[in-house]
Amino acid sequence: MINRTLIRVKAFKELYSRIITGSSDVKAAERELMDAFVQTRRLFAMCALLPSALATLAEDRISTQYRKFNPDKDVIEKNTRFAGNAFSKLVRSDSVFAAWCRNEGISWNEYETPLKSIYNSILKKEYFQDYTSLENPGMKEAVGLFRNIFSEELSGNEVLEDALETNNIWWTEDLEYVINCLNERLWKMASKGAVEIPPVFENKDDEEFARKLVSTVLVNYDDILETVTSYITNWEAGREVQSDLLIIVMGVAEAQTFGTIPPKVTINEYVELSKHFSTPKSFSFVNGLLYTIIKDMMSDGRIQKDPRGMIGGGLD
Repeated sequence: MINRTLIRVKAFKELYSRIITGSSDVKAAERELMDAFVQTRRLFAMCALLPSALATLAEDRISTQYRKFNPDKDVIEKNTRFAGNAFSKLVRSDSVFAAWCRNEGISWNEYETPLKSIYNSILKKEYFQDYTSLENPGMKEAVGLFRNIFSEELSGNEVLEDALETNNIWWTEDLEYVINCLNERLWKMASKGAVEIPPVFENKDDEEFARKLVSTVLVNYDDILETVTSYITNWEAGREVQSDLLIIVMGVAEAQTFGTIPPKVTINEYVELSKHFSTPKSFSFVNGLLYTIIKDMMSDGRIQKDPRGMIGGGLD
């Protein structure tokens, strides 16, 4: 589930907090990093449970209408169409997934306000009107419905983000990533008739990459930083550039440690990281300095690449 771009993002955050506080406990850093990835997986399950929670809310609204002296038939019809969608039925009937969520303490019970906000927004959207206009929507249409729901209702939802942040500080920052992961897997779940919670890491190489990246940077930070700063003229240490320096140190550490990763890939990944976690002009600084350092270190043998690490990714 966790790809290497997210690994670098979370590794940067873990390393930044430790470097600022002066903590160099490698084992603790690795443990906290792994915990962060587990939380990403739990958020995936939380979002995968949403179809069930929304269907239950729709049924509650149907019951409320029937208790009225003059029920609104249009409201009943719309909520009935939603509550009966094929994908929600799949999620609700998956006893294994339900048991896993109960064991992990994952539910929407504490999120009544954002849940209602999401559902009220759905009812107003054109994609929902298109769905309810279908004569006999099946699983394909239900999957399309939820792809729209996850993309349009969860992404950028401040009410939901505030609620998630209150309960779990990791979840808000991972929401966009999880939405994309979930949307990519919806049809596979539909085809198998079950909700699949992916493993934290798809392969052991990614877990090793995460652990080794963090440990290498922490152990060798001062030495790599000295190399980096030797390339900078008129440089004065200051917290205002700490994020840039850490990103460059991480890029150099990765280039030195992982021989099968092309240098261009490493540079591009850390340039993108700088766009999100540093100043608006940082990406050009990071790009230029990281390129120069890695190229020089490859020329004098301090960085050596496996042939696989040069395919389509060497430096000009």
